[in-house]
Amino acid sequence: MLNAELFTDAGPYREKNEDAGGVFYNKTEQQLLVICDGMGGHQAGEVASQYVTEALQSRFEAENFIEPERAERWLNTTLKSVNRDLYDYAESHASYHGMGTTCVCAMVFDNHVVVANIGDSRAYLVNSREVNQLTSDHSFVNHLVMIGQITEEEAFNHPQRNIITKVMGTDRRVAPDLFVKRTNFYDYLLLCTDGLTDYVRDHEIQAQLAEEGDIESQGHALLRLSEDKASKDNVSVVLAEIEGDKV
Repeated sequence: MLNAELFTDAGPYREKNEDAGGVFYNKTEQQLLVICDGMGGHQAGEVASQYVTEALQSRFEAENFIEPERAERWLNTTLKSVNRDLYDYAESHASYHGMGTTCVCAMVFDNHVVVANIGDSRAYLVNSREVNQLTSDHSFVNHLVMIGQITEEEAFNHPQRNIITKVMGTDRRVAPDLFVKRTNFYDYLLLCTDGLTDYVRDHEIQAQLAEEGDIESQGHALLRLSEDKASKDNVSVVLAEIEGDKV
């Protein structure tokens, strides 16, 4: 089990915080980390992100031990099911039509992590030498990067970087990408919304996490980094300390 905590802030430019997330435990104290970034008019984004977070929490807390080899299937099946429920809920409430949310979540095991991702919220593993982005954004600019039309540097400043190509809630059939990564030799597991990564570069995140400090001070420091860069979005992170082999 990792020492993990959610840090979130609406930011100076937003009245509402449409992000949601948390650190949840099942009946055998296994851990699920979740971050969601909602979108939609009125309160719809807030509703979507809370809906998915609470649905994942309740389903995970009802589970007994999930074997490592079953984790990918559990995340895949659960996220598909929650997505269908969210879509149906939005369809049956006129004011919520078209609402959606990103979701990145991670199931933690002794020496590895299983990550599921829909949208452009990200998961990273970080140590003093590298920052390793585990997920791949479902976004227009990331597609352009992947086909070689623009560079990652151009993507960071691209005027259309906020166009997302896959989210939960807007289509009844949505499947997550799944990633499995060993956590040995890493110091932190980080899940975050684009309120951080649209404004703070990966190497700046790594530099901050290389500083001395407990998880509380590091989490708040990441929020401040985003604010210092004049982030115009909500910003949320789940930060988890890894007791791995140090490099």
